[in-house]
Amino acid sequence: MARGSAGETASGKTAKKLRKDLAARLAASVLPGDGAFTQEGLDAAAAFLLEAADKRRPGTPVIEIESVSGSASARFMRVAVINDDMPFLVDSIASAVTAQGLGINRLVHPVLAVHRGDDGTLSGLPIGKATEGAKRESMVYLETDRADAKGRRALREALAEVLADVRTAVADWPKMQAAIAADADLVAARAATDDEGAELLRWLGEGMLTQLGHVTRHRDGTYSEALGICRKGDRPLLGEPSFKRAFEWFDKSGKSARAPLVIKSNRLSTVHRRAPLDLFIVPVFEGKKATALSLHAGVWTSAALAAAPTQVPHMRAQLAALTGKFGFDPGGHAGKALVHAMTSLPHDLLIGFEDSDLERVSTTMMSLIDRPRPRLALVTAPLERHLFAFVWLPRDTLSTATRLQIQQMLTQAADGPVLDWSLEVEGGNLA
Repeated sequence: MARGSAGETASGKTAKKLRKDLAARLAASVLPGDGAFTQEGLDAAAAFLLEAADKRRPGTPVIEIESVSGSASARFMRVAVINDDMPFLVDSIASAVTAQGLGINRLVHPVLAVHRGDDGTLSGLPIGKATEGAKRESMVYLETDRADAKGRRALREALAEVLADVRTAVADWPKMQAAIAADADLVAARAATDDEGAELLRWLGEGMLTQLGHVTRHRDGTYSEALGICRKGDRPLLGEPSFKRAFEWFDKSGKSARAPLVIKSNRLSTVHRRAPLDLFIVPVFEGKKATALSLHAGVWTSAALAAAPTQVPHMRAQLAALTGKFGFDPGGHAGKALVHAMTSLPHDLLIGFEDSDLERVSTTMMSLIDRPRPRLALVTAPLERHLFAFVWLPRDTLSTATRLQIQQMLTQAADGPVLDWSLEVEGGNLA
């Protein structure tokens, strides 16, 4: 075995250099608003992350969790996730950790060029020109609250599921884009005059939807063309009763039915943002009968959720119809208030509402912008699978206790659990 002049093994010198290089990359990756590592903390983090990254095969993630004991202020848990670099990793990992009830005290995410041997052993962290031809790996390091053995096991399983979902979604992204574009053409070909549904699918497919899965569900109960998270097949996007209702919904209206049908899944997204998956359902007709349903699953991007209603297909048509119905001047107070209401309300919900429900919710909010007061509006979702409750309050009366009280009243009256909730506080006095 080769040794250096001081008797240190070559492998020991390599490990020492790797730890030093990794510590430097960790320190450089700390965001400006986060506190810097202490030297002791940096050395310990680099050693832990290096041990996790020591050996890894391409396409196989590494997850390591370590409990740190010490004084009351030094009792925490380290988490390392080593993976091929790809989109959605950091936000998806962070969501998985917080979903386990753990607070994230530190998160550092260097993306590094790596050299590995044939057996996957890490041999170098090149920089500059030496990175040419090297693979890039995401090395996520977290410090969280401590968890017991059961909690650590649950966290490891959750992270493994997240990484598998991210990998399948990223791998199938081009195919899912092609599938939603093909369905947009299908909807456009069937539309007699109104092609807002087709434009909506194109708008979503061009970067406004984080596409995570696609599958075609046939009337006989079989599935085909599974992409992304739907390839795993362990958890369907919809239950069988909901598929039956969806077929009945399109049977009732035939080819004149509005497409896509926009609904929420009970299944939470594990990728990008932890929220109920948005589903866009396009019927596949043979003659006058729908023989299959093409489902696209994903979550709206932040840009899509914040877009003005004049930019969102279908919503822009509804806005124009309301403005014309009430005779609002688009440049006047009422016209601007309607646009503001539809901008502030959650687009991922409004897009699936019937025109009458959208009118009721939007005009209610219009009336509250200048004169905040308690109001409630309920909307039954398409297929009658969910109930959406909009509760407005003067912001000064809002508290966690009030929110929980409202939630309890809703669950008792509806005899169903709350799947998800969100809070929007206006710049004025409305929550």
